[in-house]
Amino acid sequence: MAFKRKVKGVEYTLYKDEKEFRRYNPKQTIESDWRGANTGDWIKTDDGQVTLVIKRGTIKTRSRSDDYIRTLLGMANTKRTSNIKGEPVKDIWRFGKKNWYQKIIDGNLSTSKRIFAKYIASGMKPIDAFMQAHENTNSYEYAKEKTKVLLRSKKVRQLIDKEIELLLNESGITKSYLLAKTKDIVETEDGKDSDKLRAIETLMKLSGMLNTEKKVDSVSLIQEFTGFSQEKLNAFRAGVLPEAKPIKLNGKKT
Repeated sequence: MAFKRKVKGVEYTLYKDEKEFRRYNPKQTIESDWRGANTGDWIKTDDGQVTLVIKRGTIKTRSRSDDYIRTLLGMANTKRTSNIKGEPVKDIWRFGKKNWYQKIIDGNLSTSKRIFAKYIASGMKPIDAFMQAHENTNSYEYAKEKTKVLLRSKKVRQLIDKEIELLLNESGITKSYLLAKTKDIVETEDGKDSDKLRAIETLMKLSGMLNTEKKVDSVSLIQEFTGFSQEKLNAFRAGVLPEAKPIKLNGKKT
């Protein structure tokens, strides 16, 4: 079935193929090359769909001017876009299938994202980590907003967890080590091991070994202990950890 959508009060249609289009428009002309189409022309997309050009326009910059067309599949630069195809997009007033938010959330792990993850794992505050990974960023508010989005990305958070695991492994704090230490504590008959147990639980959470109903954020845990200095790692290994101050996760104290 053809896809229909109203844009500024005008209904536009996207047909799945030329056969469906001809059923309702037997005499209409279809432009052979969408790059040369004008506003109001019917075009065939690179995957065989047929739709109307909502608008043809020009974007001018200091160095060049580029023509574009707008359809139910979004905007396409007539010189630079390789093809037009796929599903209709919600935002037809921009280029590409994903907006900046989606690109951060679902995009590839760029060099800057990898550097950001390394800084976070080393104990740097998230906003500072973002600004270090993006040296041309001067606006604190901009960095703050982008950092929030980055930390919502599953890929970025998994990368941070991986960097944490590497740091722990380099110090000999492996999962086998944690399990062995936990077993020793459980089997101890005398003495209080609350401090040691809390240290082990913290390390297990950081390693992703504990899946609690209320997930504790690795990033927040790192910020609680202000990074993995060698001295702090040695304290972890010994099972000694100072009392932690309440930390905020998603705006709530824990």
